[in-house]
Amino acid sequence: MQSNDSFLALSAALTGFSTLDLLGTGMAQEYQRTLDATLPPGIYRELLETWASAGGGEAATDQIMGDPKLGPVARNLIQLWYCGTWSAMPDDWRSAYGTTPLDMSRVVSPEAFQAGLQWAVAGAHAPASGQQGFAAWALPPEGSS
Repeated sequence: MQSNDSFLALSAALTGFSTLDLLGTGMAQEYQRTLDATLPPGIYRELLETWASAGGGEAATDQIMGDPKLGPVARNLIQLWYCGTWSAMPDDWRSAYGTTPLDMSRVVSPEAFQAGLQWAVAGAHAPASGQQGFAAWALPPEGSS
């Protein structure tokens, strides 16, 4: 399995969205680059290898989330998909596994913020990023009842 496929499969399992939904955000490659550049060398690769060697699916997700090294990375990946932000790894994690200059809390890019899954869950779009139409604020979000 190619790393892009593994990354998307892992991301889908972590977020609850399909790989097609994630591809539709246009952010998959940027998020892969973010993880690879932000994490100490080898940890992104270890995350994907652990996912693949555990057979993918719920068991692999549970294994990763329970791992002291990979669990915080997976939680940051979830946040990346939902909010387009990266949170600096915890100090104890950095002491144990290392750090890079890019490991700081930040919005990854304006596009990442706009593509955050939080907007899809809320049935809305990022503020000032889409046209709602006149009086849209008076209508309930799509799918709400």
